[in-house]
Amino acid sequence: MGHQKRLTAVGCVLALAGTALLAGPTAAAPETSETSATADSQALERSLTAAPSQGLQTPFEASNGANWTTVDEAQAFLEDLDAGSKRVALQQVGESVEGRPLNLVTIGSPAPESQEEVADGSMILFNCSIHGDEPSGREGCLQLARDLSTTKDPAWKRLLNKTTVGFIFTNPDGWEADTRENADDVDINRDFLALATPEAQALATVMRDWNPDVLNDLHEYGPREFYDTQALVLWPRNRNVDSTIHDLSERMVNDYTGAQIEANGMTSGIYGLLVKDGEPFQQVAGDHQARILRNYTGLKHITGQLTEAAQGPVTPEEENDPLLANRRAVDVQYSSAVGSLAMISENRTRLARQSAQAAERATQAGADQAGVVYFSGQDNMLPTTSDGAEPHPMCGYQLTEAQLSELASTLELHEIAWEENAEGAVVTMAQPGKTLIPLLLDERSEYGLTEATPLDDC
Repeated sequence: MGHQKRLTAVGCVLALAGTALLAGPTAAAPETSETSATADSQALERSLTAAPSQGLQTPFEASNGANWTTVDEAQAFLEDLDAGSKRVALQQVGESVEGRPLNLVTIGSPAPESQEEVADGSMILFNCSIHGDEPSGREGCLQLARDLSTTKDPAWKRLLNKTTVGFIFTNPDGWEADTRENADDVDINRDFLALATPEAQALATVMRDWNPDVLNDLHEYGPREFYDTQALVLWPRNRNVDSTIHDLSERMVNDYTGAQIEANGMTSGIYGLLVKDGEPFQQVAGDHQARILRNYTGLKHITGQLTEAAQGPVTPEEENDPLLANRRAVDVQYSSAVGSLAMISENRTRLARQSAQAAERATQAGADQAGVVYFSGQDNMLPTTSDGAEPHPMCGYQLTEAQLSELASTLELHEIAWEENAEGAVVTMAQPGKTLIPLLLDERSEYGLTEATPLDDC
């Protein structure tokens, strides 16, 4: 399907349970209330129809899905976007293991705001293929960035006036080598506690400094029997995630991104669930691990999700035409991205408010030593061992001088504060990072960084 036809196909809108599902750059007007934002969104049944300015296409589009865009081609494409549109800002936020730039693209109208302005306002961030051998997310990001930078639709321009849209390309070394891992053979998506890789450090820094309200993490998966929809989506499952952030994330998956994918003619399911005759019967993935970005996002009080496009054919038509499968995978990513844009366009104020309030709730719970700290289990599964949960939370942790020296820079990236004392430093639970602290510092945490001393009295 050619580029213009694909945009037209993605341009349908479906109203589901009172929620408008957009399908191409159309977005909500500046909101005086959540109701007015939804009404404006529902009125936008005509999405982007004008061809991109200057006919700018990705190599993937130009080849009709035969050739994935390379690292160098993407760099040139993004530089062209930056030079050709006042709405676009391209900046380097780090370097990969092999020294390639880690690019953050921000888009706003009439021009992108500064990092300080964005942090105090509204932002949605797309993580564009953290695994180097999963190219469709990158392609979807490149196409959507182009479309947002060139659309003349006034409604989308109103969205960009209120919300900054960011795209980060996290693994250029794996992209170049066509490997899941980075150049040090590390899966970056298992590094969001240790933050040992420069790539995870860069993304954690963006999350800390730009303060996004929504994050959509784009991946691919290998379909098989009972696990063969064209797309899979999932919210954070870690039990320490604030309940409101968890529920907003699940709502985004069910009512926006998954529904948008289906509205555009593709099948969608929940990541990690095997399904037979329409009924899930076994969970095989999608667990609680805080070191995975999907869960880390929720623990940072950000409404977030995972999107997985089926890698390879899942229908007879795709079996007969591999390029159709490639194009469909990109359509999945684009559709999911549009769904999450609809989520923020209709719920911008609530998302920002709940993110801030989740941080306040975590700080208060830490001060009160309230609730339960979970080291295992997930939202649909309780821990099965005594070490899996702590019903009498500690007030903080004592670090030795050696532990503080080793972890100080990592704690700063996580936005976790400490107070030095004669033994080293105390990390109090009375701070927004309360949801992360035990997972980083407790000996019961499977992927913890050290074995600090829990304190009952601070």
